[in-house]
Amino acid sequence: MRATGMLTHALRQFMRCVAIAVCASVSSGCTWTLLTTADTAGSLVQAGMSVASKYSSPNYVTGAPASLRSICIELNQTMPAGDIVPVLQIALQRRGVDSMVYNPGTSPPGCEAMLVYATTTSWGNPSFSDDPEAYLSAIDLTLLRQGHVLVTARYQAHGYTLDRFSSAQQKVDALVDKMVASRGP
Repeated sequence: MRATGMLTHALRQFMRCVAIAVCASVSSGCTWTLLTTADTAGSLVQAGMSVASKYSSPNYVTGAPASLRSICIELNQTMPAGDIVPVLQIALQRRGVDSMVYNPGTSPPGCEAMLVYATTTSWGNPSFSDDPEAYLSAIDLTLLRQGHVLVTARYQAHGYTLDRFSSAQQKVDALVDKMVASRGP
C-alpha cells in the first residue's frame, strides 16, 4: 500500500473512532471511552506514519530498466559530499552491476553506461519532533550509453510527504529498482 493510501486509511480509521467515541460519550457520558478511542486512533496514525516513512517511491521514471554489467558513476563536484555515491554503488551491486566512480571528463575505458546524478537537501521537522533535520528532498539520476539517455528517474519530496525522512538508501534503491534490471546473484 502506498504511503498516501496508508495515511488516508489511518485518518479514516481515526475519524471513525472519534465519531464513535463522541456518540458514546454523548449518549452514555463515558469519558473513558472517548479517551481510549482517541488514544487508539492516535496510535494507528503514528503506526501508519512510521510504516510509510520506511518506503520511498520514485516520482517518475522515463525509459525501461536497462540490462547492464557495469556502470561508471560520474562524480558530481557541484553537490555537497554525502553518502549518495556509496549508496548508488551498493544499490547497483545488489542488482549484480559493477560500478566505478570517475571525475568529469575522465570516463574510464570499458564503461558500458554512465550514471550522472544531482541531489537537493532540505530541512524539516520529522513527525512528532520539534528538532529540524536535513533530508534528501530531490534526487535526479540519468543513465546514458554512448551519449544517449537510456532511462531517467526522479525522487522529490513534496510538502509533508511521509517518506521525506527515509534514508538515502531507501530513496536510491527505489529509483535504481526502476532504472536497472537485476542480473541476479
